[in-house]
This record gives sequence, C-alpha cells and structure tokens, in this order.
Amino acid sequence: MLLRLLVLLLIPGAVFSQKTPDLAKIGRFIFTDTSLSNPPGQACLTCHHPDHAFADPRRVSPGANAALKGNRNAPSLMYAALIPPFAYEDIFLPDGTEIFAWEGGLFHDGRAKDLFAQVSQPFFEKHEMNLKNKAELAARLRKSPSLKSLPESTLRDDAKLTYLAFRSLVEFLKDPLFRPFDAPFDRYRAGDKTALSLSQKRGLEIYRTTAGCADCHFLEPQNWSHPLLSDFGYDNLGAPALGKIDPGLFAVTKDPADLGKFRAPSLRNVELTAPYLHNGSIATLREVLEFYNKRDLEPERWGVTNYPETVNHDDLGDLGLTEDEITDLLHFLHAFTDDCVKNKKTTFPAPPKNTPTTGSLKLFFPDYTHRLDPSFE
Repeated sequence: MLLRLLVLLLIPGAVFSQKTPDLAKIGRFIFTDTSLSNPPGQACLTCHHPDHAFADPRRVSPGANAALKGNRNAPSLMYAALIPPFAYEDIFLPDGTEIFAWEGGLFHDGRAKDLFAQVSQPFFEKHEMNLKNKAELAARLRKSPSLKSLPESTLRDDAKLTYLAFRSLVEFLKDPLFRPFDAPFDRYRAGDKTALSLSQKRGLEIYRTTAGCADCHFLEPQNWSHPLLSDFGYDNLGAPALGKIDPGLFAVTKDPADLGKFRAPSLRNVELTAPYLHNGSIATLREVLEFYNKRDLEPERWGVTNYPETVNHDDLGDLGLTEDEITDLLHFLHAFTDDCVKNKKTTFPAPPKNTPTTGSLKLFFPDYTHRLDPSFE
C-alpha cells in the first residue's frame, strides 16, 4: 500500500522492509517533539510523564499558552491502547438482571471512540497544544528534520501527513513499553505466592470483598489476556468540586442521568499517578481510599460535589473499613505498579523481554476508526 511506502521514508537513516515499517518509532518521535505546539515548547510528553506512568503529577496541565489550563487531570497512558471502544453495552448483574450501560472510550468522558480518535484532539485544543487546524500541524511536521525524507508529494498533502502522524502515535502507544504486565500482582497471578506481602494478601481479600473494588476494577481478564483492572464503565463518585463544573459523560450522551459520570480508570500503576479523580481533587492514594470509605459520613471533610443527584451511594461512601484495613488495601494497590516503570533508568521504561510484540497481537487491539479516515489506504 502507498501508506506503507511513505512510512519507509519518514525516519532518516532508517531502512524498513515494505512489510514492517516502524510506525511506533515515528510515533515516539512525535510524542516527544516540542515543536508541534503553538507556541513551540509543548509535546505529548509534557503532560504524560514517564516517571508518573505517563500521567501528570500536576492537578491540571498548563497548555502551550501558559495562560490557559484545562479542568481535568491528565490520565495515565499506560495500557490506554487496550481500553475498549466507546459503546452502549448490555451487562448481566449477579442476579441475572440485564441492564445497558456506557463503557469504554478515551478521555475521562469517553468522547473519543478509540485511541486513534483521541490522539489528534490535544493538538487542536486551545488549553493544550493550541494549533488552529491540520494545515498548521502539517506545516510544523514539514519543518521537522526527522521528516525531511518524506516525498515532496506527501509533504504537500496535509491530510495524509497528519493522518500518518496520528496513526504513528497510536502505534507508539501500542508498544510493549506501555503494556508490560510485570507488576507484583501479575507474578502472584502467575503462581508466585511470595510476590505479595502478608499485608498485600489481606488487602487483596478486602479488595475482593468488603471494599467492593473488584466490582468495577476486575481482577480477572475480560477483553485482554491479563486483567486491566477496570470495567471501563461510568459512575459519579461524588468527587469534591474543584475548578470549572464538568458534566462528564452527559456532554457526550445528553442524558441527565449521566451528569457527573466519568470512566473508571485502570488501577495499573495507580500508585504513581497522583493526584486522583477526573479533576485531581484528591492528592494521595490513601485519601482516595478514605474518601471511598467515609465520603457520606464526613461530608464536611470533602466538601460539595457538582452533581449530587447522580452520585453513587450504593457502592461507596460508607464501606465500614478500619484504619488497618485501609492500610492493607493501600499496600495491595501498590502491587499493581509495574516493575519496569517503577525502576526505570532511562526516559522510557524497558518492558520484560517476553512481552508480546505489537504485530503478534494486532488483531486484539481495539483501534479501527483509522480505517474510516479518508486518508487511509
């Protein structure tokens, strides 16, 4: 295909076969390129830092225009390529009742159906990279020394050039470094019963039972070979109000029942991704557990929430956990931290050598909207 031939020329000095162009390498460059914002200086890496499992330790991220900020905390990009597409799914409850609910999608509100639909948006958000349109992005890509080898006919085509940039970002985020599955919890599941401490084993039992965490953050595989630690459903947790009022899922569905609902994140590497909740309103992981445990008993501690009428009072807010149980549960959540992320010695983590290649799993990744793009060939 023409697209494959074009990709071969994107990286100077690199030689690829027509069958295996290294799109992930192109995406890696774009991810770190600070010349693609207005004004220059901001890259994807700016708000998704490898030291924090590719999340942002700031409550909200300043944009390329430092006077502008968003109102949400930038989520982790670890395992983001494995999030299922946004869909209205039928769900069977333990009692056999069938219900329908929104699941999956990218961003906190699911407005991007999949990762390809997501990666393009930050370039054109005023409070992020602040570009006007694809023509401006293409103009900046053309100036990049690493893209000079692209044929002149392609450099002149804004649509194909930007499509290739977005597709390459997706391939980079599918790279093994973003899906290592090498946390202590993974070793424990594989049979190493020494991988968890006694406190963590107690925390596992609390996670499964009295805390109810496993009801939404599944411990068993669902749509991947390893558990992603989320059902990727939507809920209003009653997050403390902070910053601009945010309607969450309602902005996508226009259903008043969805006001204040946000997608449940994966808990992988959650130890590293503070602050927490969609608006970064809770500073530490222990405080999150305390919030889940006593939100309804200590309203003065947490303050008001924006949409009290849709808050979930059935599954959290009064769990009845003791301080010791909170501590054990906290220790267990630390067992979700990937060793290669926690102990990395370079900018990007190095996944275990036995991590499956992207090519070997290509049929399992939930990204397909790129094929609907007019520039797909």
